[in-house]
Amino acid sequence: MLILVVSRSRLDRYEELRHDFGDWRDVRIILDRREGERREPDDTFAAVERRGAERRRRRPDLRKLGWSVVDTDELIS
Repeated sequence: MLILVVSRSRLDRYEELRHDFGDWRDVRIILDRREGERREPDDTFAAVERRGAERRRRRPDLRKLGWSVVDTDELIS
């Protein structure tokens, strides 16, 4: 399955992709829900980093193009 994540600033692209791929069973079109950094500032927890590594994959194409593709088969393997 392919997931196309579309920036909230590109609602025109979102509607276009939903129209183009609306009847495809193996394609999902979703709006990016993220808003900036969700972590608390470092001084809140005395600068203790509890998470070892960043879990979110940065997708430069989402910022540059307004959309990105995720291949879920790639995530499983």
